[in-house]
Amino acid sequence: MLRLSVEVQNQDIIVRNPETGYSVTYRRMPDSPMLIALDPLRDDPDTNQAKFLAEAWRAAYTKAKMLGWL
Repeated sequence: MLRLSVEVQNQDIIVRNPETGYSVTYRRMPDSPMLIALDPLRDDPDTNQAKFLAEAWRAAYTKAKMLGWL
């Protein structure tokens, strides 16, 4: 499992991996129980980026549930 930092800023959840420098922002959509990823890594990720994105999604989803967003 990756070491990730999770930070909430307004309607965003920012997940970072300090070891690799990877970062992805998930935005809470108004009037909808969903998160949208705002990140260029999603276009064509390599294997390490894909692993990061999978772990980051789990971390963001968990945080959003804790905040009552989902």
